[in-house]
Amino acid sequence: MKKLFTFAIALMTALAINATDYFFAGAANGWSNNNDAWKFVEVEGVLTLEVADLYGDFKVTENGAWHPQHGAAAAGEGVALGGTYNLVKCDDSEGDKDAPANCTILIPNEGDWRYKNAKLELDASDPDHLIIALVAGTLYDHSVAPKTYQIVGAFNGWDASGAPSFEDVNGVLTVTVEDLNGTFKIIEEHAWTNQWATNWETGAGLALGVPYVLGAKGDAGEPENLALANPFGGYKNAVLTLDIENFILTLVSGDFYVTQADWYVPGTWQNWKCNESSKMDPVFGEENTYELLLAEFSGDFKVVYGDWAVEFGSAKGADEKWDVDTEMALSFRGDNLYPAHPTTQYEDVTITLVVDYENVAATLFITAENIISSVGTVELQAKSIKRIENGQVIIENNGVRYNAAGIAQ
Repeated sequence: MKKLFTFAIALMTALAINATDYFFAGAANGWSNNNDAWKFVEVEGVLTLEVADLYGDFKVTENGAWHPQHGAAAAGEGVALGGTYNLVKCDDSEGDKDAPANCTILIPNEGDWRYKNAKLELDASDPDHLIIALVAGTLYDHSVAPKTYQIVGAFNGWDASGAPSFEDVNGVLTVTVEDLNGTFKIIEEHAWTNQWATNWETGAGLALGVPYVLGAKGDAGEPENLALANPFGGYKNAVLTLDIENFILTLVSGDFYVTQADWYVPGTWQNWKCNESSKMDPVFGEENTYELLLAEFSGDFKVVYGDWAVEFGSAKGADEKWDVDTEMALSFRGDNLYPAHPTTQYEDVTITLVVDYENVAATLFITAENIISSVGTVELQAKSIKRIENGQVIIENNGVRYNAAGIAQ
């Protein structure tokens, strides 16, 4: 019976330890409160965290959330090597009014000193009164160590602490990102103190093989997240280099891929909505070709990828008009496409789009079987005939054959 009772106590203790996940959140990991690499894990019955580079202020959070949180009784208090500190718990429900102060890693030296290969232990036997201990670590002067730079972004959940670092490869700072997509920034020392991203003057995106002068954090605030110049996708196994003297970032190589999204033709004809009525369908047998069949069509419109994620339109603004049976080259971020005949209604319309994803280009071709003026007079027009020949879309109008892109055959 005694053994059974002892086993039950041990089981209850183990369950109590594992009931709550505790995370270290502080300057050393970009204040991430739910990074699994910074979670205390049980090692021989003790909640333990091993950290390669430990410094600065911190708090301990529960289950990857900020509420509740555990910190210091007063600013400046913390834990020293070989010592312990009794953390203060607070639900932080009223923000700064009831939040505990940041705890800190106490360093005996002045200046930029840190602990490498540090080991923390957490006593959670009383969940309302956690005790943290710094049991191991090697003190070093970080100010004389070479600065490190990382790339952080949507591709890694904006995790500063786990962001991949640029490494010296034959004298060039280089990093490989398995899947570079979305937006991103360059940071220093896995922290947000210094950061570089979109160029303040151009606002341009990063293109393959084109050196890019980064914008830095400064008096104007933080630079906008940097995006790829090609808005359609990302790069697998992207290799980037960083010139830290001039802060020039270059996307050297990578395998481009297209993200999955739908094409739409929103306009005045249906109140500018990206919905089923304006969604284009892929043309069978035609690579990167899409079409929209409409009973009626007129007015201004744009062609967009995703729900207004990427917009294509006229490169010349109102000086360029759309018309049936006329091929148009579309421009990324172009203006609305305005009709050459504003008072004309088109019936039995086919809108065909051909996209060059890698070069961010697109062409548009519109055909209509009937054209009706604003006063209801049917204008005589040779009927366009559309057919599939050998897997190709062929449109015949006035005796001339066109392909799906509107190019005469």
